[in-house]
Amino acid sequence: MGACCGCAHREKGHYNIGRYELLPSNTSAYFVEKYLGCGGYGKVAQCTRLDNKVKMAVKIVRNDMTWAGKREVAVLQKLRKLDQDKNNLVRFAEHFEYKGHVCLAFEMLDINIYDFIRSRDFQPLHLSEIRVITQQMLVALNALKSVGLSHADVKPDNIMLVNHHQQPFRVKLIDFGLAANVSKIHAGTLIQAIGYRAPEVILGLPLDEAVDMWSLGCVLAFMYLGQNLYPIRCAYQVMRAIVQMQGLPDDHLLNSGIYSSCFFSKDKDSSNPSWRGIFDKLTKVNDTTEFEDTQAFLSLLKRMLQVDPQKRITLSEALGHRFITMKHFPHDANPNPYMSAAFSTIKKCQLEESSVKFKHFVTSSESLLSLCLTYIY
Repeated sequence: MGACCGCAHREKGHYNIGRYELLPSNTSAYFVEKYLGCGGYGKVAQCTRLDNKVKMAVKIVRNDMTWAGKREVAVLQKLRKLDQDKNNLVRFAEHFEYKGHVCLAFEMLDINIYDFIRSRDFQPLHLSEIRVITQQMLVALNALKSVGLSHADVKPDNIMLVNHHQQPFRVKLIDFGLAANVSKIHAGTLIQAIGYRAPEVILGLPLDEAVDMWSLGCVLAFMYLGQNLYPIRCAYQVMRAIVQMQGLPDDHLLNSGIYSSCFFSKDKDSSNPSWRGIFDKLTKVNDTTEFEDTQAFLSLLKRMLQVDPQKRITLSEALGHRFITMKHFPHDANPNPYMSAAFSTIKKCQLEESSVKFKHFVTSSESLLSLCLTYIY
């Protein structure tokens, strides 16, 4: 959710709850201290729970969108089957209704990734920081998959630092307002923020949890570049950028897409994929270990941003990719400064050990590259 807009919704009568109001729930009451942000379906307020004085985030759904609140409650109830802390999902406390609003109470977190990077004047994150965030989000999405859900709105705004001072880069996935059962997401359904929208969504193809992998790939690019990889306001411009960087989607995708004709005509010629803007940064890398780590990152990113969802890397494969496992790091008794910094980031984050099973994901070309680099250096 973005910064609260003073909320024109209240002028339209969609909100009847103000600051310093008391929200009675089934177990306690919440004192509204301030509003933190607002989105399409509701506003989030910082509240104090009166029985234990704990700060909480309460999402107040618009009173004309009760259906959306109840749908999110159903998803959150499903997520209670999971260990929310271990799976990097925001902890849901309870839900209740007040003045015609569905209210959802969550643990209070720190700051979202977008606002964090904005606070740094959009300075990109280091690869070691991107790695721990990526690993945690892969675990979160894998947990959703285990209960048949797709988040459908992965973006920097919906990934929050838990407590950046105490646990640097410990993150959780938030906002399940668009989450849905994978089996019930039909071709042609418009989901995801435009700049993070998967090609199969834009073209109107069958959808599954692979849409979340695409969005997460876009988040990785944002953290790496300090700016969005794709345009954020126009789906046509997004598809144009995809074609420029990754080439024309395969014919079988265009032939099956409900919306393909909105973006392409039959006489279009394929363009040569370039991936400029990402790979250009390789020229600035001097350290051997950092070079290999950058190569590993870009290898994962390319597989996350495969235009064909059937060719896109899966969650378990991504968790086993060398960028996440750091298998490409030299097995030296005395790690170099770059490796020490990477290990230090993981330690400071205080990650719980994941129980997710994965296989090491290494392509033949990557194996050859590793052998060549070992020989050269």
